Amino acid sequence: MKFLYFPVLFGFALIFQSAAIPAILPDWFIVGFDLPLIIVLHVGMTRGKIPGMITGLVMGYFQDAMSGGVLGFNGISKIAAGYLGGYLKEKLFVRSLGHRTASVAGAVFVAFLIKVAVYKLFGQPGPSLFSAQFVWGFGGNTIFALLLHNLLVHFENVLGIRVEEELSLGD
Repeated sequence: MKFLYFPVLFGFALIFQSAAIPAILPDWFIVGFDLPLIIVLHVGMTRGKIPGMITGLVMGYFQDAMSGGVLGFNGISKIAAGYLGGYLKEKLFVRSLGHRTASVAGAVFVAFLIKVAVYKLFGQPGPSLFSAQFVWGFGGNTIFALLLHNLLVHFENVLGIRVEEELSLGD
């Protein structure tokens, strides 16, 4: 079960993002919602910065390949988000809701900044920093990432995939 959990989770997130969400939800909701980003942040916050970065690489490039757009726009931003989510997890005490919110919000904000910068770098039309898409993407993904992170942590603990970490102040 442990070995199939992450491939199934990644596949579900990618398929749900590309097929189910556009069919079910209105366009204003779809524009900023990024389920693969939320999964990348979850892995970064639970496993660390290197697994988060690798998950960002896999999820971002598969999302780019499935969307039919330019390969790399989502990949670069999700690599940075996964690394930053894991880095902030290590530097902040993420068991408190305030610090966890700051970690997730910071990683989501940086991911969207990088995505906007990559679009501008290659001269592609993309969201601006002051658009409703950017604000909804930042706020909505932060809220959904916090909710889904808590749900997935509980699910992983119930299935025995992840054991609750011990707090340590060093050796």
